[in-house]
Amino acid sequence: MTGIGFLLVAFSPCLFWLWFFVRLDRLRPSSRRWIALTFIFGMVSVLPAGVLSFLFIPDESFISGADLAAISLSMLAVVGPVEESCKFLAVRWAVFRSLHFEEVMDGLVYGAASSLGFASVENLGYVLTFGPEVMILRAPFSTLAHVVFGSLWGYGLGLRRSGRGIWIVWVTLAGAAALHGASNILLFSPAPWLSLILSAVGGVCVYQLFKWGQRVSPFRYQRNIPLTICYHCGKTIRVTSTYCPYCGTRQSGLKRTVLICGHCRQTNRPDARFCTQCGDNLLV
Repeated sequence: MTGIGFLLVAFSPCLFWLWFFVRLDRLRPSSRRWIALTFIFGMVSVLPAGVLSFLFIPDESFISGADLAAISLSMLAVVGPVEESCKFLAVRWAVFRSLHFEEVMDGLVYGAASSLGFASVENLGYVLTFGPEVMILRAPFSTLAHVVFGSLWGYGLGLRRSGRGIWIVWVTLAGAAALHGASNILLFSPAPWLSLILSAVGGVCVYQLFKWGQRVSPFRYQRNIPLTICYHCGKTIRVTSTYCPYCGTRQSGLKRTVLICGHCRQTNRPDARFCTQCGDNLLV
């Protein structure tokens, strides 16, 4: 298999899950640019996670021969907290500080993007080490598990943006780290299939959490009716206006020249469906 083949095998499941969950963000879609950047930042976060894990566990080969108690300690005290913290900081230090992080749904979307970026590099490492067949289980379960973990602290960041206390962020981050560690422990237990069940059940719960994010979105009952320019007087008017309220010139039936987002006032092409600045759905 060529290098491109290895990349496709490793990245395709992550891109699928990213598409699957991002498509649920319909009311005020998150910035596609920031989703892509967060995915990349999640990929980069593998580097500090690997360095920190090596500092605490210099010889990872001991895990294969260690007892379950030693494995549990390494997973709960090192692997889970380190990996989730690095993915978390890829969101907290970047998109969370921008104007594109507005609600709980944004936390879920960007948490999933960062986690899947991390998982894609992790998948590549496993594919290069054990071969493409390792993705038979990693694609539907382990990759999805990263979304489950990231959605927990992403939910906390979303609540923080909505005005909740900082404690909710630390609680959800700690919960994600503990769940991550527990999932890894199950892989080394006498019943490793329990980890697969945990990933599947977690995926269903995350899907419901995304649906809940739609129902509680502050933008659910807001409608972005874009603006345009009057053909006669050049005033800014609503695109739904049949006549210009300033000069009375009929507007309906004529070709629009531009669309101006009703949310951020960004000028878009006349056939745009989403604003290129804020990603809002232009209802025309």
